[in-house]
Amino acid sequence: MNSSQISEKLTAEGCSPENFVVNGHGSDVYCLRESGGTWSVFYTERGVDEPPIFSSRSEEEACQFFYDFIMRMEHWHIVGFYKEKAAAEAMESRLASVGIKAIRNDIPAYHTRNDTRYRVFVVGKDIFKFKQAFGEPQVAYA
Repeated sequence: MNSSQISEKLTAEGCSPENFVVNGHGSDVYCLRESGGTWSVFYTERGVDEPPIFSSRSEEEACQFFYDFIMRMEHWHIVGFYKEKAAAEAMESRLASVGIKAIRNDIPAYHTRNDTRYRVFVVGKDIFKFKQAFGEPQVAYA
């Protein structure tokens, strides 16, 4: 496996592209990047790179480490973001009706105190079941 294949392979396994970047820059993601002949795996937060958790001169070895590392993560895919709790509960019911387990992770103070937003996620390969049943997620951040 090489760096040009890994993103597609991880996405096909249900990994969220929101969690990783290959040969690029991101924020709050794990990265696989080559610099000066060395491949490194590291976390970047708010654009500041952490020290590498793995380095190798071998692209294949670094890609395998990165693949295994990212695959161990639980990948949440947001499928709903709502102002009203009832709308989030309706999405949870729609998901349950097609055999998809939902995860709720609400934001209690989105803009101000007592300004709750209700988020609904699916995990891993359930994103493919979601897309088959409902199409692409239409998430509007209100």
